[in-house]
Parts: sequence; C-alpha cells; structure tokens
Amino acid sequence: MNQFLKTCRSVLNNKVPKIVVIGNESCDLDSAVCSISVAFHLSKFPSFTKSFECCHIIPVLNVARCDLPLRTEVIYFLQENRIDLHDLVCNDEIDLPEVVSPRTKYVLVDHHQSKYRLNVIGVIDHRPFDYCSLLNDNVFKYIELVGSCATLVTRMFQESKALDENKTDYLPLLNLLYGAIILDTVNFCKKADKARQLDKQMAEFIEHHLNMSDIARRRRVLFDTLVCKRCDISHLDTLQILSKDLKIVSRNGYTVAIPGLPILVQDFVKLKDTEFNVQHFAQITGSNAVVLMGIQINSNNVDVRRDLGIINVNALDLFQKILNELSSNNNFCLENMDLDLLDGTFYNLRNVGISRKQILPLICSVLDNM
Repeated sequence: MNQFLKTCRSVLNNKVPKIVVIGNESCDLDSAVCSISVAFHLSKFPSFTKSFECCHIIPVLNVARCDLPLRTEVIYFLQENRIDLHDLVCNDEIDLPEVVSPRTKYVLVDHHQSKYRLNVIGVIDHRPFDYCSLLNDNVFKYIELVGSCATLVTRMFQESKALDENKTDYLPLLNLLYGAIILDTVNFCKKADKARQLDKQMAEFIEHHLNMSDIARRRRVLFDTLVCKRCDISHLDTLQILSKDLKIVSRNGYTVAIPGLPILVQDFVKLKDTEFNVQHFAQITGSNAVVLMGIQINSNNVDVRRDLGIINVNALDLFQKILNELSSNNNFCLENMDLDLLDGTFYNLRNVGISRKQILPLICSVLDNM
C-alpha cells in the first residue's frame, strides 16, 4: 500500500493524465479511507475508468496539509495501520482544476456535490442524490443509503472478486474500511439508527476475511478507541475545533458553515475564547450563518446525545428561514436550550438519529430559495 502511495506522490507534478479520487471536505475517517481504498482498487480493477486516457489514479485527502493534524482519529487510524502520512496527498499539494480539463478527472467518494463537477466521472456516496449537484448525465453513480461509504466500497471489492485475485494487497484496506464502518454506524447502536443491513453484511464480510474472533469485543474496543481519538481536543483551541470536521454550503450568494463538533454544543460554548473564535471562523469562511452540530457518545453503553446551535452572523432573513425549517420538521424532535453565544438559537436534538447528513439537505433547500 505504501509503495502505491509513494508512486502516486512521485507523479504529482508530471503533466500526465490523472484520475483523482477525493472525499468530502470534512476529511473524516470514512472519506479518508474510502479515497485511499477506491484509488488502489481502480489501479487494479479499472472498471468504469478504463475508457479514459489515464496513467495514474491518485487518492487525495480533501484537506490542507496544515489542517490534517486536526483530524485526530484519521491520523491515529492511518498510522495504526502503518500508512505513512508523508506519502499521502492533501488538496493543497496537487493541482485540482475546476474548469474543464482533459488531463484531470475526478471520482468523488462520500459526497457528490463538488466544485470539480465538470470533470467528475464517478461517484460513490451513501447520501440521497441531490439533482442540484449538476453532475453530467454520463457520470457513473454508485449511491445507496447506508451508514458508511466504506460499506459501499467494501461491496465494490466483494462484487469485483478482488480478494480472490489479490487478497494480500487488499487485507490492509479491509482493516481501514472496517474502522470507518464501525465508527460511522456508532458500532451498530440501535438508538443511533445509523446502520443498515448492508453495513452489517459488509462488516461480517470483512470479519470473515480477516479471520476475526471475539467479534463483539473487537468491535467495542475499536469503536471506543476511535471515539476517544476523535474527541481528543486537548491540544486544540476553539477555532481548530470548528475546523476539525467542517462542511460549507454556498448558494445564491449566501454561505453556511456546518461544523461537526466532537463534543456537545452546550459544552463547546464554555470553552476559552469561543465567542471570539466563532466570529473569526465566520469571517475566514465567509459565512452568513454557522450551524453547530454537537455530539456526545458514552462508549460504555453506546449512549448518544446530540445538540444543535444556529448562529446568525450577518443575514437575519437566512437565519430565520433556517430556524423555521428546523422547527417545522417534527422528525428532529427539537427542545430549546438556554445558551448564550452571540446571536444564536440552541436546541437539544432528541432524535439522535439525526446527523449532518439530514441537516445538510435542509440547509441547501433554504439557500436554494433565498
């Protein structure tokens, strides 16, 4: 695997045709391991890329190199699986054209709304398809509503019979994908309601090929470790916490930043310099509103809590429309919280099955109608 990554890095500045496999801008564990795994797989089994003139398939982590250390669980898990971080390519280390390019094509994993859409040839994603993504009609789409994009990548391996032909090279990838599945499904917690039948099937597929034993304990230890690493913000200030797991949506001249916090919003507001850093964060991201999404996971019994904060920066009309959309959706089960942070409104999210994957389409809908 590291030899593959070294080869990818060695051709970054070569003017040769490339297919870039890139995850979403949050660069969470799911996006990171899927980018690496899909790029390796396509180098062995070209499938839908074989009709494109291509010399190299390159996985790219959709984060600047300087921000990679903020992805604490990603750094930990890649190193734990003996991936050399220096061999990985970050988004500021490669030319990523947004205009039509004959030399660079993209495969999107764990998202399908992208500024690179004019050059996208394939999508692997686990969220509902958004027709506003404006992708070309001939783009290959592998989309299914499951808990983790890593589940779909694992099924791609299964269906291609890759493990029958090259099992040794694929075993490290199965380890990576397994971690993402366990983390994204909250270790198949029923209350969190993230896992689907295919997630369970692909986790069992990996467990079989890796000859795992004592499965329940192994899943629990892996999940607890990854959650612990993700929640380790001891060396981060509040500005870095806001940037750790971030989605930004821009439409019709408005921008909304949606940071996923590794702690509850109600705990985040108590940290040092929070008010100043939220304002600074809004300024550097050009955001008109900031939607804070907090989570707390008690790993002992896999109990999940979520909360939500919507902060008006400089667009009261946008702020009110977001609040109206949230409050009118009974499925969210919102409960008002009395918190004091800038011009913000805060809620407990009683339906802990609601995550950013459900909030994001609502924000997009509001922006589309501004």
